[in-house]
Amino acid sequence: MFTIRNIGGVALFLFGTTYLWITPMFASEGISTRGALWSITNVLAFLTLIGFTIATWGLFKKAEWWDTVAIASAVLGLVALIPFWIAAHNSGEVTPWFTVLIHVIGVAGVFVLLLIPPLKSWVNGHVMAGK
Repeated sequence: MFTIRNIGGVALFLFGTTYLWITPMFASEGISTRGALWSITNVLAFLTLIGFTIATWGLFKKAEWWDTVAIASAVLGLVALIPFWIAAHNSGEVTPWFTVLIHVIGVAGVFVLLLIPPLKSWVNGHVMAGK
């Protein structure tokens, strides 16, 4: 069924999965992914993915805390972009800026929908409504 909750939940989860893009396994062929910054990026990216997954589960369960977890995951995702940017740039990745831009736009969307009071009320009204 197409509801705001279902569409929003899928979007939230799929956005979380995009953090796999910043992991070493998605680096371009021939790019060295050795080093502390790539390791830090990997850990932060997986924690962000786990956070968005938990937030999505909470959204579907209509838990009061789902939006707090989503915001915390978005903040963690922003933090993960810092070592990614440095590691990717230093390793010779051609377009780390594009990956960072996509994630910053996604995080901005999470912040707008969950931190601006009228939009937060609208989102929560649709998440908590219905069966």
